[in-house]
This record gives sequence, C-alpha cells and structure tokens, in this order.
Amino acid sequence: MSIFKSVKEAESKADNIKNEALENVNRLLDDARIKGEIEAKKISALAFEKEKALKEETSKKISEIKQKVLNEAKHQSSKLENIATKNRDKTISYIIEKVFSL
Repeated sequence: MSIFKSVKEAESKADNIKNEALENVNRLLDDARIKGEIEAKKISALAFEKEKALKEETSKKISEIKQKVLNEAKHQSSKLENIATKNRDKTISYIIEKVFSL
C-alpha cells in the first residue's frame, strides 16, 4: 500500500472519528438542554407553589389582623357608648339648665 493511500485512509478515519465526536457532543448538548428545561420547569412549579402558599398565608394574616382591629374598634365603641349613656342624664340636665338660664 502506498503512503499516499495510507494517508488518505487515515484522513478518512480521522474525519469519521471527528464526525462521531460531533454527533456525540450534539447529543450530549441536546440531553443537557432537555434536562435543563425539565429542571427549570420543576423549579418554576416549586416557586409557583411557594408563591401560592405565601399569598394564602398573607391573606390569612391580613384577615386575622383585620378581625383584631374590628374587635378593638367594637370594644372602644362600646366603651364610648357606656360613657355616653352614664353621662346622658348629666348632659341633659346641663343643657336644660343653660336653656332656662337664658
């Protein structure tokens, strides 16, 4: 076999090895891309679930705080109503006295 023919065969084998290596690299890149997309979807779903849980927790806390504020407002209103009721007779007497003193 001539040297020229040996070189051509070696070049041909090298090209085949190179093409196989490129195919392997492309397959590995595709696999990595697919795995990355799957992982990104998992992370996105997890983040969505955490966001949903946080929104629910926040809504619950807001409702609790709102109820506390409403209860305190009712308590204060009741206290003021009791004070007004206790002082009603004194207030009416004072007003009548001022009207008649004119």
